[in-house]
Amino acid sequence: MVDQMGVFALQRALTQAAELLDTVTADDLTRPTPCPEWDLRKLANHMIAQPRVFVTMLQGSPPGWDGREDYAVNLGEELRTRGNALINLWREVGPDDMVMVDPDWQSAEIAVHTWDLAVSLGRTTDGLDEAVAQRAVVAMDRILGPERKGRAFANALSAPEGSDAYEHLAAYAGRPVPFRGEPLRSAPSH
Repeated sequence: MVDQMGVFALQRALTQAAELLDTVTADDLTRPTPCPEWDLRKLANHMIAQPRVFVTMLQGSPPGWDGREDYAVNLGEELRTRGNALINLWREVGPDDMVMVDPDWQSAEIAVHTWDLAVSLGRTTDGLDEAVAQRAVVAMDRILGPERKGRAFANALSAPEGSDAYEHLAAYAGRPVPFRGEPLRSAPSH
């Protein structure tokens, strides 16, 4: 049975990410991100690809992360379109359907990259829905634990005292989270 609160958190995570992507300008696309091998354009296109990949996984196929997304304009709208397809598919999952994916995990992925995007743009996460990030930390802990062997996220770190829920999520995903007002240090992986 699908946890509808997880689907709601995923929808909220996608909405917030799309709103932040709406603010990206052409000049922003070359900005660095918390992941040293990615610029903002690559991060934005990864975020846009995620709902397509999640739809494929929800339909029972291999994810296929190597998509051909290369958008430079209408980034928020691209994410909204794909995110709506994903949410609509989640709503079609019946109580007896067996699914091997988790909306909370998908929400966690989007939320971590929303923090990456906010930091890349020089913004805080103060206006984002902290419940999404709090739920994402729980999902990451349940699915990955604090010590990671994979390449998607590094081992969990501690966030500085006074951090908000998104900063705690970023640290749990292995991102070095600076104290407010300090410059960002690069993370070892995306």
